[in-house]
Amino acid sequence: MNKWYVAILIALLGVLCVPSAVLGQQEEAPRGKYYTLVDENNNIVHQTAIKVYPGDEYISSDNSRYKVVEVVGETARCVYQGEERMPVLNYNPEKKAWIFQEHSIPVETQKKPTIAIYHTHSDESYIKGDGKESIEGNGGIYDIGKIFADRLRQLGFEVIYSDNNHNPHDINAYNRSRRTAMQLIKESTPDVVVDIHRDAVPADQYQTEVKGQDATKIKLVVGRTNPNMKANLDFAKQIKAAMDKQTPGLSNGIFMGKGDYNQDLSPRVTLIEVGSHTNSKDEAEKGAKLFASTIPVVLGVPVEGQEAAAKPLTGGSGGAGTAILIILVVVGAAAAGYYFLNKGAQPR
Repeated sequence: MNKWYVAILIALLGVLCVPSAVLGQQEEAPRGKYYTLVDENNNIVHQTAIKVYPGDEYISSDNSRYKVVEVVGETARCVYQGEERMPVLNYNPEKKAWIFQEHSIPVETQKKPTIAIYHTHSDESYIKGDGKESIEGNGGIYDIGKIFADRLRQLGFEVIYSDNNHNPHDINAYNRSRRTAMQLIKESTPDVVVDIHRDAVPADQYQTEVKGQDATKIKLVVGRTNPNMKANLDFAKQIKAAMDKQTPGLSNGIFMGKGDYNQDLSPRVTLIEVGSHTNSKDEAEKGAKLFASTIPVVLGVPVEGQEAAAKPLTGGSGGAGTAILIILVVVGAAAAGYYFLNKGAQPR
C-alpha cells in the first residue's frame, strides 16, 4: 500500500513540475485541416493551422482587429473590434535610422544587436521544393532559417542560429525547444529571439508580391497566456509597422492564440510563419529575406542605404512644397501686374 502512495505522489509531483509552457501550449489542427476565421457577415478573415479558441484575436494586414467568440468545427466566428492603433515610424537623420514615434528603441553602442534563431517544429517543409510537407529530423524550414540568418549577417547583425532538433512534432515540442531558447538567451543575451515556422493552409493565404517579386507573406504569432503578452504584442506591432513601411504586402497580420510559445522568456521573443507548406520554398526564402531587411527598422539601427531610401519621403515632399511656393509667387506677381496695368487704363 505504501508503494502505491509513493507512486501516486511521484505522479502528482511530475504533473505539477511540468512547465506551464506545456500545459498551456496551443495545439494544431489535424493534418490536412485548418481553421477559418469569419466575420459577422461570413466573410473569410484568416485561415490558420493553429488550433483556434474563443478569446483568440487576429490583427489583419489592414490593421482590422477581430476577436473569436465561437468555434464550431473548423470555423471560428469573429467579432470586429475596430482598427488597431499601430506604432508610427519616422526617419531620424541624426541617427540615420528609423525610430518609432512613441516607443523608440535606443541603440546604446555602435555594435549591431544580436538575433537568436531556432525552430520548434524541426520537420516542417514545403511540398514545392522539399517534395513533401514534413521531413522527420531535417525539414526544409531549416533552410528558411539559414537564409534569414545569412541576410541578417549581411546587414551587420550578430546572429546565433540553433539547428537543434525538437522532433517529434507534437504538443511537447515547445517544451523541448524551450530548453534551446533558454540556452540561447543565457549564452548570447540576444536582443531578439525568433522561432521560425511555416503554416499549413491553402497557398493563397500567404501568396504575395513585394517589390516586383513573388514571395510568401510573414505572419506573427503572439501567445496570449503569458506574462509578457502585452510586451510581445507591442513588439509584434512594431515589426508589422516596419513591414508595412519597408515591404508593403509582406505582412499577413498578427495572430494572438491561446498558449505562450515560450514568449514568457523575454519581451522580444517572437514566432513567425513563413508561408505555408503549399507555397513554394523559393518564394518562402524570398519572404524570409525581405523580412530580415525590416529588422534594422524595428530596432532603430542605421544600415547603409537607409538614408537614401528615406530621402524621397522627406526630400520629395519638400521639393514639391518649394515648387508650389514658386508657382504661387509667379502667379501672384502676374496678378498684381495685371491689376496695376488695368487700373491705370481705367477712366477717372
